[in-house]
Amino acid sequence: MVAVPAATRSGGIPAQGWARVALVLQGLHRTAHAIILVELAEHGNLAIDWGRKDYWWNGAPATFPTDPTVVSVRMMRGEDAELPFMLEAPAPLEPLLWIIGLLAFPTSPAWWLTEDARYRAIRWPNYTVIDHTPEQMRMTAMLGGAPMTAQELAASAGVELGDAQQLVNALGLLGLLREVPITESDAPVIVAEAPTQRKGLFARLRARLAG
Repeated sequence: MVAVPAATRSGGIPAQGWARVALVLQGLHRTAHAIILVELAEHGNLAIDWGRKDYWWNGAPATFPTDPTVVSVRMMRGEDAELPFMLEAPAPLEPLLWIIGLLAFPTSPAWWLTEDARYRAIRWPNYTVIDHTPEQMRMTAMLGGAPMTAQELAASAGVELGDAQQLVNALGLLGLLREVPITESDAPVIVAEAPTQRKGLFARLRARLAG
């Protein structure tokens, strides 16, 4: 295991809490096998098997910390980077990535997001296992239809900018966004959603998720 130092953005303050963990995980999307061990002060430890896309945590779900002190992050890569058999059943990784993505940078852009760029959803998260709101599902549908900045998404969905930014951060950590550069000739994107269309949208979403 190799200790992962706390990353910084543009030489600034090192990442803390879930931001430190999110930056490590974000860098693994082109990696087939990796083990990440996260030691949380007073909240137990996380063991993540990136190749199998699952994790173990020796804490209670009801006490999952929103702003933990991350004591250390250690990582091993390579074909041998698989966790041994454990008595406790692992949990699927996607819901954990979703939670960390929402919490890591509260209402600010995640450090891996490029400024002056729009983002489009290339695939849906598994909302059947992820705890989400109707607004988050609706914003995901909007990002699937057109690339947007967080500001444009907030205006289109009629939500606070921080809520839109959290969704973009979470989808980014899940690896479900495609970056679309903004050119000087691009006009702002605002998607007006008529009330009569929303019911049909959710019907399509339910059918797609059920399939």
